[in-house]
Amino acid sequence: MVIPIALVARGSKRSTGDAINSGQPTARASCPTRSAFDTIESVSDDATTTVDADGWSVIRAAVHHAGERLGDELLSAYAIGSLAHGGFAPAVSDVDLALLTTELDRDMNKIVTAITAQVAKTHRLGERLSVFHAPWETFAEPPPSARFPPIDRFDLVRYGVLVHGADLRITYATPPSADEIRAHAVDSALRRATRARLAADLKRLKAGGITVHDATKLVLWPIRLQHVCDTGQATGNADAVDHYLALSDAAYRSLAHDALSWRDLATIPKPDQALRRITNEIHLLHAEVFQRLGERADIPRHDELARRARRFGFAQSWRKPKRS
Repeated sequence: MVIPIALVARGSKRSTGDAINSGQPTARASCPTRSAFDTIESVSDDATTTVDADGWSVIRAAVHHAGERLGDELLSAYAIGSLAHGGFAPAVSDVDLALLTTELDRDMNKIVTAITAQVAKTHRLGERLSVFHAPWETFAEPPPSARFPPIDRFDLVRYGVLVHGADLRITYATPPSADEIRAHAVDSALRRATRARLAADLKRLKAGGITVHDATKLVLWPIRLQHVCDTGQATGNADAVDHYLALSDAAYRSLAHDALSWRDLATIPKPDQALRRITNEIHLLHAEVFQRLGERADIPRHDELARRARRFGFAQSWRKPKRS
């Protein structure tokens, strides 16, 4: 049986119940039904007239290659990320795919590497494909060989769009707790956000010419960290920016607002000016977020976040930024 997927407007939140256009009522992602899909050809047909078309084309190709390699061992496949919950921007967004399998006696990472290499050669956004995978039976606690962090598991449970196989979330998909999501976000932040890493990112921006992809990723990353830690949920860029703008002590509202608009415009109107602003403010923005989280005892490793803010050298100065 083929159940076509009706794509919805960009920027809207949706669940499996909104995306499955079967002509019959379906449950929302928090309590999904076991609807079966034989193909996702209908996704491509519907998507060709939307801003998401290239992203859905990548999903279709990746699922096709996954099916060829895994056969009946591939139980379910879902689009997740911005294609699923809204806000997909072709200039910057990753194309996120989740593959849920039986317990495999093969190296799934090698299979994923082969799939991504194939899609990258043949599709416009193929290099943006990001594949998450785990056996369904261990979804709640994925083994080391899997790739499925807590925030992405939450995204699948709440927003995932089923594109292949059976929807088994009601059987297996226990959502991760807010504490798990926060802990993973903080661990990633402490690995990623260092002065050396920021210096390298800025050097790349200056050397290669400022691009929408690199500039928005750099600016919006700490803003999304703030939102994830405050809500304990998966986050889209628009929601994260709205959340940040509402904070009483947010010091870099203009930069956050502009970075989000660059995603939608797919261009940076005044690139030289934007580069100067990012160079002047990105360390301070990180220090602001890290220090704000570091002051909260409920945030995992909050003391390390506070120390990291001080290592940026701007532990208090973020509260009094220069005018943009």
